[in-house]
Amino acid sequence: MKNNICPNITTCRLVTTDIVVPEKKVKDHYLEQWCNKEQDIWGNCKRYSTKKVLSFCPDFVLPDTQLSVDEIIDKFDAEI
Repeated sequence: MKNNICPNITTCRLVTTDIVVPEKKVKDHYLEQWCNKEQDIWGNCKRYSTKKVLSFCPDFVLPDTQLSVDEIIDKFDAEI
């Protein structure tokens, strides 16, 4: 059986806050295109893969971010 909703949907700040994506239309697009799809889609979400590695995901990361997880780590470290 395939998983139809990302397991991070209840804790992901993209979904639970207006900080990551303040515009409702854009947020709804990400929810539809990534969060509420099959595992082969949300499994490729950069927020999902970053959280798997770091146990959290920086707010600047979007599902379709082109940075690698290592590049995300470097960017996050540079910002703090």
